[in-house]
Amino acid sequence: MRVIAGSAKSIRLKYPKGKRIRPTTDAVRESLFGTLGADIRGACVADLYAGCGAVGIEALSRGAELAVFIERNVACVEALRANLANTQLEGQAEVVRGDVGSRWRATWRRWGLFDIVFADPPYGSRQLAGMVERLVETGEGVTPGGMVIIEHAASDELQTDGQPLRVCRYGETLLTFFAGPAEVGDGADE
Repeated sequence: MRVIAGSAKSIRLKYPKGKRIRPTTDAVRESLFGTLGADIRGACVADLYAGCGAVGIEALSRGAELAVFIERNVACVEALRANLANTQLEGQAEVVRGDVGSRWRATWRRWGLFDIVFADPPYGSRQLAGMVERLVETGEGVTPGGMVIIEHAASDELQTDGQPLRVCRYGETLLTFFAGPAEVGDGADE
């Protein structure tokens, strides 16, 4: 696994080996950033369930202003910090160790609303429904006009009234794109 483009292009990323670790593949990241295009430049990005940080690091490499990573697995956090140091992007990044469900509100309140929020909860996780509600339904922590991208298994149905802007399939992996809130509201001003 490597950084695909930008200032850290071709730098290999470390990640802990194991059955429960499932980094976002190069092909999925390439498609994700192809879809985002120039919107990534200057953006504030949240990488939720960050793992080794491949998505947020790719965003920084391509010109994002800030990436905040939330990850609870200690081995992943260590790999994430090593990857940020190796790519020399640690000055534009913040790593929050803990559970996304309990740390998200404090995170966006500290760093402000995010232009792009990428969430990749473990496939089959019960947290998926709650994060979809918080990010898509209420727009919690997302700038008006921002974007929410959920990576999930094709078998994990997203329960939401929000209509996706786009759904991309890569084998058993889906990326579902949603528009952020039209204005600061419910989730953002509590």
